[in-house]
Amino acid sequence: MKNIILLIAILVGLSSCSEYLKVDPSNVLAVANYDDVKALLGAHLKMYADPTSTTLKETVIPYKENSFWVYLYLLTDDVDTDKYILSNFGNNNKTVFVNTLDWKNTETPGVIWEKLYLNIGFFNTILDELDRVDASPAQADIVSCEAKVLRAWHLFKLLQYFSPYHSNELGIPVNLDAQLVGSYDARRRSQKEVYRILIDELTDVLECETSPRETYNVFYDKKIVNALLAEIYLFKGGSGAGEATDYDNAIRHAKAAMEGRKLQTVDEYVHFPVFPEREGVKKDYPQGLFYDNRSDYVMQNIVGSSYSKIMAAESLLKMYNEKDVRKEKFFDESGNIQKYANVNPVGSYKQFSVYTFFSYAEMHLIVAESYARKGDAQAKTWLEDFQRCRIRDYAGYKGNDVLQEILDERRREFCYEYDMRWCDLIRTQKGWTRNSYKDEEAATYTLEDGDYRFCMPIPLNEELQYNNIEQNPGWGFLID
Repeated sequence: MKNIILLIAILVGLSSCSEYLKVDPSNVLAVANYDDVKALLGAHLKMYADPTSTTLKETVIPYKENSFWVYLYLLTDDVDTDKYILSNFGNNNKTVFVNTLDWKNTETPGVIWEKLYLNIGFFNTILDELDRVDASPAQADIVSCEAKVLRAWHLFKLLQYFSPYHSNELGIPVNLDAQLVGSYDARRRSQKEVYRILIDELTDVLECETSPRETYNVFYDKKIVNALLAEIYLFKGGSGAGEATDYDNAIRHAKAAMEGRKLQTVDEYVHFPVFPEREGVKKDYPQGLFYDNRSDYVMQNIVGSSYSKIMAAESLLKMYNEKDVRKEKFFDESGNIQKYANVNPVGSYKQFSVYTFFSYAEMHLIVAESYARKGDAQAKTWLEDFQRCRIRDYAGYKGNDVLQEILDERRREFCYEYDMRWCDLIRTQKGWTRNSYKDEEAATYTLEDGDYRFCMPIPLNEELQYNNIEQNPGWGFLID
């Protein structure tokens, strides 16, 4: 399999978005037939399936990137930043810590922009090459559906991070044609246009009649596609592109993703599966649709380790009922994070990390929130069904704000899981204040409600100086 590396296009890491989307066919070695195209995408997929595989040049697994994780983590209110900087991991990440503490980091967004668009350029090339070779419809489907789901996921992340949530006109640049690089319209598309691209393409994948190949496909999985669509419709519902049917569609796709499964009972509850070996992607477990367990140190920078603990934010700790089983599973008696402490039999953080996406808990809460935003009384039923599986001796929800309680449940359930909290904060636009770090001019930093910093800046070096697109509001004075 390592020989497949010879098939990869040399993606030139130049500057603009158009350059990231560029793959010159003259640089593609030995991509002459269907098997070559399939193998080329397969080499990328093997990065997910086999933690020991050789990295395919110029493509990445985004959630494996340490700079992504730490930055997204420090943007949120779930960590005690005063204590984080005192830990070994905080000290090791001091640069990104200091740059991000006031939410004005302009460097890491450029890395995220670059890596996600590089991958999109690769998926564009796969689909372009697939059109050039002889393949049966079934053969083409297992490659094209895989590439389209991955491309949609990457575009969705770019839209979440770089498009001001309530500004329909300020979407992101999109090019899906590998042959138009350098000549395509590089201006920002509207949110509505981008969402239409994502939804149409994922709907086509859902309707594909060719069955995925268990020995090849990872993301071409109808449940994963439904789960991604549920996330997209939920996020879209409150955005500048929101439509009246979004929450109905979120409910429909979340239920389809959960079909045949139910939440663990309070006595059964284990947040992560326990994997005996480091094996890469594992799918369709009782807790969720997609897990990746691999050997690395990324998660230590987020949640600490047995020898260097990291403290949770007090505002988060206060949210847990004393009978909530997650409180003892996620934190020790001092409030140190231990959510990932027992994800393998050895119980050591240094064995391997577990990354989770598209969990059944998330789908359940998407249904609950969507009902709440529609003003449907079923929201409370779904909320209570969820809390009954997390709180011992549960007697029902006694409060008056079902929607806020559902949002609070999302924070309790998904703390320290990639970008879950940050994307929820983008949707709610609720700010907070935290202490500065050795700043002689400011004792505290405040992220105001509706602050421009809930949206990342379009990178100067990677985009603005090459393409004539508009910077996100508020960021011009920092990077011009």
